[in-house]
Amino acid sequence: MGSLNETSRRQTAELGTLSGGERSYATLSFLMAMGESMEIPFRVMDEFDVFMDAANRAAALEMLIAMATEVSHRQFIFLTPLEVPRMEHADTEAIRVFQLSAPE
Repeated sequence: MGSLNETSRRQTAELGTLSGGERSYATLSFLMAMGESMEIPFRVMDEFDVFMDAANRAAALEMLIAMATEVSHRQFIFLTPLEVPRMEHADTEAIRVFQLSAPE
């Protein structure tokens, strides 16, 4: 059995093997968990999905929409340079998607 310090180093090394998308997904999950314990009226996430692959991005967007729907007394702003896919349960008055025109 290794010491606590050895275990910590091994876990840190394992985090270094994650892809950019996996790190983004892990960070997003951590931020969502942190947000649950803080009483703030709004949350803003910018470019949270740029390094994610299509599967992780779809899962992350579904997770964010579900969370935003559950805590309707808070406002959420998600900014992404990527196209937002059509999501079934995002068709409520509480959720609005704005898409800017591409720069000329």
